Amino acid sequence: MQKMGVLGGTFDPIHEGHIALAKEALMRGGLDGVIFVPMAQPAHREPEASANDRMNMCALAIEGYARFFLSKAGTKPGVAYTADTLGPLKKEFPHASFTLILGADKLPSLPYWKEKDVLFSQCDFLIFPRSGVNADEALEKARQAGAKAEMLPAFSTPYSATFIRSQTARYQDAPGLNPKVLCYMAERGLYQEDFTPRLKTMMSPKRFQHTLGVRKEAVRLAAIHGLPVQRCALAALLHDCAKGMSLKDMNRIAREQRLTDDEAVLSSGALLHAPVGAYLAKTEFHIRDEEVLNAIRSHTVGRVGMTKLEMCIFVADATEEGREDYHGLKELRALCGRSLAAAVYRSLELTQEYVEGSGRAFSGASLKTKQYLESILTEEDRKLLLSVV
Repeated sequence: MQKMGVLGGTFDPIHEGHIALAKEALMRGGLDGVIFVPMAQPAHREPEASANDRMNMCALAIEGYARFFLSKAGTKPGVAYTADTLGPLKKEFPHASFTLILGADKLPSLPYWKEKDVLFSQCDFLIFPRSGVNADEALEKARQAGAKAEMLPAFSTPYSATFIRSQTARYQDAPGLNPKVLCYMAERGLYQEDFTPRLKTMMSPKRFQHTLGVRKEAVRLAAIHGLPVQRCALAALLHDCAKGMSLKDMNRIAREQRLTDDEAVLSSGALLHAPVGAYLAKTEFHIRDEEVLNAIRSHTVGRVGMTKLEMCIFVADATEEGREDYHGLKELRALCGRSLAAAVYRSLELTQEYVEGSGRAFSGASLKTKQYLESILTEEDRKLLLSVV
């Protein structure tokens, strides 16, 4: 019979501290494996992320660990208690005995848990110390109540789900997250103010789907290029927030706020929605991150001195998976995973060819951006460009 550890919790979100604890229990507790059991509705607090999102994040976090498993035993509707998970766990792991992994802070209340006698008769307990808790005293009380409990050596982790949520709410990439979990959170806007209901009222359904596609692609590119994932996701989400406005209304805002004096931009909704969008992001969505605002402002024509974050939004907008095919799209998608600067340069080059080929003048701002990018392209960038053209 296998001896399986059971690590239950809200995992809101799961972080590297949980993984480190499971590894410690596996090594110190003589376990054959550890089962992660996200609780859909634990008795002690209301999770911020949905049960489905927390299950998905757990699946991503334990990916690649041969002796870590994920169970849906805690996902039934209603408030869930540890005792409620035993039946489903036995069905999922019929040839296993269970050792519940608990923090020492849970020990004082252990004798009062729901169906404690069932738990004590069917499970062992592996306890890890927690600061501020007299572990020896609590362990003795738990044993007196009938629990077969053993204490792990001192274990500490610098990571906290509460801290991660607070950092994420400020669009910061919190430490202690598996990169796949970080990207999952950013792609769905978890633990942040939800702007999507308002954005739905500001744009067409098709434009809204495009916006979500740009956020997804921006997150992917941010992870590849080592950029701040949450800030890229935010810029992508708001990049087209002015797109649903009439040119007349955009012009009024642009002239009143002196956003641009470029008549070519003022006469084109396709260009003007970018600076007006940055204005709305600041005044209506209360974004104060200047680099994020610049990414929104420059996502159509770019700008001299644009940062990698700005480039990320520029190319994500041009290459998101929902984009209808156009000349050069395939090569742009190949480029953007290798070099953002080369991808932006090639995108502008393609736009110039199209615009001038139709008898119109290429934007002066775009031309300046293209010339700037040409001056900073590396030798490797130039080789990449030659390989895809």
